[in-house]
Amino acid sequence: MKGGGLHCHCSKCYSIPVRKRVRKRSPSLTLLALPEEVLLCVLQCLSAEDLLSIRAVHSQLRDIVDNHSSVWARISFRDTWPTHSTLWLFERAAEKGNFEAAIKLGIAYLYNEGPLLSDEGRADVCGRKASHFFSLAEGLRPSTADPFIWVFIRPPWSPSGSCCKAVVFDHLKNECDQNKEIRGPLLHCLARVLQFFEVSEDEKHSQALSMLEQSSMAGCLQSSYLLWDLNRKTNISDPGRYLQCVRTLRDYAAKGCWEAQLTLAKLCSTGNPLGLETKACTDLVTQFFGLSNAAARSDTQGIKDSMRYILVDWLVEVTTMKDFSSLTLHVTVGCVDRYLALRSVPKAYLQLLGIACMVICTRYVSKEILTIREAVWLTDNTYKYEDLVRMMGEVVSVLQGKIRIPNLLDFGEVLLSLLPLERRTNHLFWYICELSLLYSPLTTPPPAKLACAILLLTRALHHYAPIWPSQVVNCTGFSKEDLVPLCLQLYIICFSQNVPTDYRHVSLTGVKQRFEDEAYQCISKEKVMDYKELCQMLAVPEEKPEVEPLSPSVEESCTFLASPSSTSKRRDDGMRTNRGSFMATPTAELSNQEETLLGDILDWSLDTSCSGYEGDQEESEGEKDAESSLISLQLHPMVDADSREQHCRALSSDDDSLCETDQELVENTDQCISSCANPPSSGYSSVSPSSSCSSSSLIACTFKNLTSSLGSVSANAQPGFRLLVPMQCPKGTSSKQVKRKNKAAHSGGEVDKSDGDSVGFLSL
Repeated sequence: MKGGGLHCHCSKCYSIPVRKRVRKRSPSLTLLALPEEVLLCVLQCLSAEDLLSIRAVHSQLRDIVDNHSSVWARISFRDTWPTHSTLWLFERAAEKGNFEAAIKLGIAYLYNEGPLLSDEGRADVCGRKASHFFSLAEGLRPSTADPFIWVFIRPPWSPSGSCCKAVVFDHLKNECDQNKEIRGPLLHCLARVLQFFEVSEDEKHSQALSMLEQSSMAGCLQSSYLLWDLNRKTNISDPGRYLQCVRTLRDYAAKGCWEAQLTLAKLCSTGNPLGLETKACTDLVTQFFGLSNAAARSDTQGIKDSMRYILVDWLVEVTTMKDFSSLTLHVTVGCVDRYLALRSVPKAYLQLLGIACMVICTRYVSKEILTIREAVWLTDNTYKYEDLVRMMGEVVSVLQGKIRIPNLLDFGEVLLSLLPLERRTNHLFWYICELSLLYSPLTTPPPAKLACAILLLTRALHHYAPIWPSQVVNCTGFSKEDLVPLCLQLYIICFSQNVPTDYRHVSLTGVKQRFEDEAYQCISKEKVMDYKELCQMLAVPEEKPEVEPLSPSVEESCTFLASPSSTSKRRDDGMRTNRGSFMATPTAELSNQEETLLGDILDWSLDTSCSGYEGDQEESEGEKDAESSLISLQLHPMVDADSREQHCRALSSDDDSLCETDQELVENTDQCISSCANPPSSGYSSVSPSSSCSSSSLIACTFKNLTSSLGSVSANAQPGFRLLVPMQCPKGTSSKQVKRKNKAAHSGGEVDKSDGDSVGFLSL
């Protein structure tokens, strides 16, 4: 160190510190670091609730969400319904092109379920908003898609007061002149609505024809086909016009109208209407069977085969009881399967899904519909009115409005046109078609291949020769070798397996009972050949394919068939509770001894022909039930033990049941009520094969005091077991039923006694 205290730069005086190596950290990647295209794909997969949370995280995310309509058009509103607090979110998404939001808003405003509006001018306001969102939903679908919004506003309409459906119809009619882009589909929907009016109203039918012509000129392919179908009968007599008619049909089929493709395939399978070469005519039929790949159904998610079997069996019973067509049943089951392939459904809501699909499909396919309130009754009031309305919105939104697609019956009709069968063999073919609906493994093959396998099995069972002609191979593309494995699987599943039973150990035989009718020549009672003989007919070795048996456990069946608890069902604060007064009350058959005790006084049934459209005639307007005069007839309680024992025996459905104390009396009466509420029928206990009935005058009979465990009794009524029985028995009825009130906590409780027009069925 030199003088002055200064340091030199030598190594002794001044040492340079050793440089440390600093490990560089790689920059952390966040959601904001993603490219905008990738970020948009991520945001489009979110639900509406998650999108709002993401939007509040960062200003950059907020700008992306607000400035890109594709995000709002793709977000999901699964298990979410428009309410007063979420209305703005649904409306914004609908205006940005979200089909699910638009259709749910349209249904919510149509049935006044969700958005809280004042009663003043409700029909006009709700109808105007519903028509706006229905037109938005229809405009978001492809131009070749079949218009569907007419399903929700089809007549008959409510004859009293303002009708929301009529308001929707008028606003859609005005919008046709303003919105030229969707003029074709809207005019088609309006024409379909007018076609459902009574035949005597010629003015409306002429308006419908005019609207179809305008819709066809606007480019609606479905309207063009409907016009062709209406005019086809007038062109049959003239060969030149008939040839031009078939050529027009071929043009519609080439443009993608599958109904035109079905009709053309039927015509070409019975002859050569176009005068083409044989191979060219065969190719037209083969092209229709090529639709099978697009119409193939996927496996259902999270639903066991036994649960689906029970649901479909119950839907078969509803179809039989309401006298719906087989097409309605097939379309309903097809909607259920397509929904389950896209969404998972809890077991407690599977019955709700099935009945909601049937409500929609009856309006689309059948002339006679299943009303919403009657559908609620069919579920034994397990679900409420608003539950069914909201499930309808979920189904239509998930299926994107595509209700009807080519199914097993469509391909079967073409096959039977190609290879006509005897009448009894025809019934066997349709019987196997409906049996195939019950089993989940048979939903995997394409419907065209399954229809061919059913035809092969039918011809084998009735000893047709040749069993599989070459012309069928040329038209369908399926050889006998291709179909034999599926044919054997069909036989094992439909005829060799033990029929599943429900939680009451009752066999689920809805399809078999349906085809025991004389209209089907009792084909389900016919004994089929054994498996060994079938293998000899098909010329294959006797090797049974492996098929998993359907044997639902008692716990699974009980869980599936039981009504959901009130805490498990979703309820919003804005949900109205007055729907309970609109629900019909389920019926329960009496035991044989009760029928003997009461005689013909209980000869009362629901008349299915009188159901009509009453359940949907402006339910939100608050129509009241028909008045019924009640006459109370009280039987004095018996005092001595011997009389009590005889009385208990008379009420109980068990011949050997004896009661020695009051407690045993109550227990046996409980068994009586249980046996009445659960008649020996397949499927759900709320459905009986007997027909249903309209309201009539009743007599209330009081039998015996019951304990409070059977339900509270009205304060103004005499204590005892009350049955509602008719004063006059309708003619032509055979089943003996009695109305009972559902006392489940989630069914809305007791009927409001303050309503003067309500019957107010007394609880047990």
